Amino acid sequence: MRLLFSLLLPLLALQASAEENPINNLNNFQWKNRILLLANPPKTPDTLQTLLKLGPQFAERKLLWFLFVNGKIETNYPGEITIDFSKNIREKYLRGNGEQVVLIGKDGGVKYRSVTFSPVEIFQRIDRMPMRRQERQDNAPTRQ
Repeated sequence: MRLLFSLLLPLLALQASAEENPINNLNNFQWKNRILLLANPPKTPDTLQTLLKLGPQFAERKLLWFLFVNGKIETNYPGEITIDFSKNIREKYLRGNGEQVVLIGKDGGVKYRSVTFSPVEIFQRIDRMPMRRQERQDNAPTRQ
């Protein structure tokens, strides 16, 4: 039961943090969430299935993902997204038209860029971040 609660709590926090107004950039997430941007993966259905399957790991790391393919956006963000969101993100973070993976930290800075999506690499990079280490320490069960 405790494990279930610990997995659901971050998901509820993400839902609660969803703004009532649609978002048009990533500013609302700074200091709250990490962001993973994925553009034009060659095997989009496989990538989407992987993202959905890893939901608990993303929630635990407070990681929102946005998958950009053919003018459409798939995401685990529970709120609304404006029409300008894709344009704003592409201008600021994505370069060219090929496959791209960009990890943005809670501070809003780009922490990692790649042309291939590797969930293991993404999780390892996040878990080495000082803020993530602090989160894990804060969430560790206390011994009595």
